[in-house]
This record gives sequence, structure tokens and C-alpha cells, in this order.
Amino acid sequence: METTTHPKIIKAASACVWRDGAVLLARRGKTLGHGLWSLPGGKLEAGETELAAAHRELLEETGITAELVHQVGAFRIEAGPVSYLITCFAGHYLTGKAVAASDSDAVAWVTPDQLAGYALAPNTATAIHAARQLLKL
Repeated sequence: METTTHPKIIKAASACVWRDGAVLLARRGKTLGHGLWSLPGGKLEAGETELAAAHRELLEETGITAELVHQVGAFRIEAGPVSYLITCFAGHYLTGKAVAASDSDAVAWVTPDQLAGYALAPNTATAIHAARQLLKL
């Protein structure tokens, strides 16, 4: 009889933030996805909701606050023995100056026509496209 092993699922959240027709990207500075551009985000802390994690990670990684008004979807990334389930939220910039901090080593406001010039992490382009539709951008 064959046994199937299921990867450990780690819940995470991300924020797809828009300002003046551009989306905020963060370049991953740590092991998972190192060097790839993605939406700011990270793992949920104990007792934290996905939305609270998206707000916290956005502020920690970029110094930005936003009004996150739509849940874009949940995206899965397989990373060996673990599977990340990332719930993405979309919204509009509120305050702050974008600076790289925490797990990111660079940040950029990127217009949709510039995205092809960035090495994007898995599911990032899909999340950005879905967010644009939800926000009617």
C-alpha cells in the first residue's frame, strides 16, 4: 500500500497596493524567492487573520500603509516539504514612503507595462491582474 505525504501548509498573506497607476513590488531578500519581485507579504503570526497579516507585512517590508478593500484570492507556492498558501488583498496606498525593510532588499512602484522587466515570483502577475480587475484600474 502506497502512502501519500502531504506538505506542511504555512499560511501567509500579501498586499497588492496601487498608487497613481503603479503597483508596489518588493524584491525578496531572504531564502524563499531570493532576488524575485513579489507583492509585499509573509507568514501569519499566531492568532492573526490574513488581512491583519497583509497590513503588518506591508508596513514591515515597505513602510507603507494601505486601504486593502478586496480579497484577490489564495495562491499556493510549493517549496519542498512545505506549501505556502498566500491570501492576497488589493487596495490603495494611504501613507508612507516606500523603503526596503525586513524581508525585502528593494521596493519599486511599477506600472503594468513595466512588469515584463521584472523577475516576478510565482503567481505575482496573476494576482496583480486580478487586483486590477477588482479595483477597476
